[in-house]
Amino acid sequence: MKRRTLALLGVFLAAASPAFAAGEDECLFSGRVTGESGWHPLGAGLEVRDLVVRFDDASVARMSGVRVETGRYRARLHWNSKSAPAGESAADVARQTGAAVVTNAGYFDENGRPLGFFLTEGKTYNRRVLFRGRNEALHLGAVFSVLGGTEKMSIAGREEFDPEGKTEAFQAGPYLVREGRPVPGIERYREFWRLARRTVLGFEGDGRLIVLVSEPEGRGLSWCELQLVLSRPAASGGLGIAEAMNLDGGSSSQLLVQAAGQRLEMAGRPVPAFLILIGRQEGR
Repeated sequence: MKRRTLALLGVFLAAASPAFAAGEDECLFSGRVTGESGWHPLGAGLEVRDLVVRFDDASVARMSGVRVETGRYRARLHWNSKSAPAGESAADVARQTGAAVVTNAGYFDENGRPLGFFLTEGKTYNRRVLFRGRNEALHLGAVFSVLGGTEKMSIAGREEFDPEGKTEAFQAGPYLVREGRPVPGIERYREFWRLARRTVLGFEGDGRLIVLVSEPEGRGLSWCELQLVLSRPAASGGLGIAEAMNLDGGSSSQLLVQAAGQRLEMAGRPVPAFLILIGRQEGR
C-alpha cells in the first residue's frame, strides 16, 4: 500500500477513534420518527417515504427512505475503475444501468480504491476483509453480500462473513442493528456522538430491504441516534429494523429512485462505488 494511502487511512481511523466528551457515558435520545404519509408505493415492490425525526429541543433530522421487496429486485454493486478517483454521481449510474434505486456504497481511498472487501460481477477489487480478528475500526465491521443463484441479500459481521458463493459484496459499517438490537461497542468512537449526513442499508424483519439517506440540508444524525431510531418499534417512535449497517456518509450520501415515470433524487459528491437495485424483469 502506498504511503499516501496509509496516511489517509490513518486520518480516517483517527476520525473514528475513541473520543469522549467530558461526562458522556450514555446515549440520551429524545427523538421520534414522524411522517404521517408513511410508505408510498412508487412501483411494483418499491416504496418511498420522507422521514422526519423530531427532537425535544425542536430540531429535526430529515431522511429519504426506499423500501423494496427483495424477490422483485436484484442487488448489484457498480464500480467504474475508469471514473476513479474522480467518481460518478448516482444520476450518472442510473442513466448507465437503468436501475430503479442507486445509492452510494462503502468507503474508499484518495485513489478511488475501496477500503475493505469489494466484489462485483465476478471481479474482486479488494480481497481483504480489513481488521478481521481485531477489536478496532468498527466503522468497517459489517459486510453486505448477495449469494449467487438464490440472489439472497444479507448483512454479516466481518468476523462471520464468508465470501464463498457470493457474487456481490462490500465492507463498510459500523454494524448498527443486529437481530433488532443496537450493536454494542461503537460508543467508543467519535461518530457515536457526532451529527452528520448518513447513508444506511438495512432489512426489516420480513426481509424487505431499506435504504435511508440524510437530506443535504439540516441536522444530521449520530450513530447513537441512528441505532435507536432504527431498532425501536414503530409504536415507540422508531422504524423496527432487524438488521442495519452504516455506509459512507457526509457529502458522499446520495440517492436516486426512478419508477413509474417518477423520480426522486438527493445529490452528493461523485464517488467510485454504488449499490444499485434493478427490477428482475429488467435483467442484468
